[in-house]
Amino acid sequence: MAAGEAFSFIAQQRIDDALRGFTDQSGLVASVYVGSTADNGLSIDAFAQRALAALPAHEAGTVLVVVDPGRRQSVVCTDPAARHRVSDESCALATLSMTTSFGAGDLVGGIVIGLRMLGDACTPVTTTHGRPEPTSSTVTRR
Repeated sequence: MAAGEAFSFIAQQRIDDALRGFTDQSGLVASVYVGSTADNGLSIDAFAQRALAALPAHEAGTVLVVVDPGRRQSVVCTDPAARHRVSDESCALATLSMTTSFGAGDLVGGIVIGLRMLGDACTPVTTTHGRPEPTSSTVTRR
């Protein structure tokens, strides 16, 4: 996908399906940002932290995937509510897998793979009795 191009309907549908799948599996809310992160000279990490802080807070927690095709960089960041369920190692592995797909020219596939990996890696929510708690899902699309 060239810089400045919008996602096709099918590509957008694949990302939406992956976002829903992530939420259904983890109970967390995910958002994806694809675009330039170079505004104001920020690093991609600083941009991602600002973007995450600007999202509505969700009790279950929020995960943000930021992809800057122009910089050839991506990052996954979590808010405090999600941080205990999604490890730094899981975020790093998902980012590595996404980057591999991006390098092969598959931007959408990389995003989908990253969201699936993050969903698989989430630790379950436990009740005070030590049993996994059922999750409900709401999807926020950006």
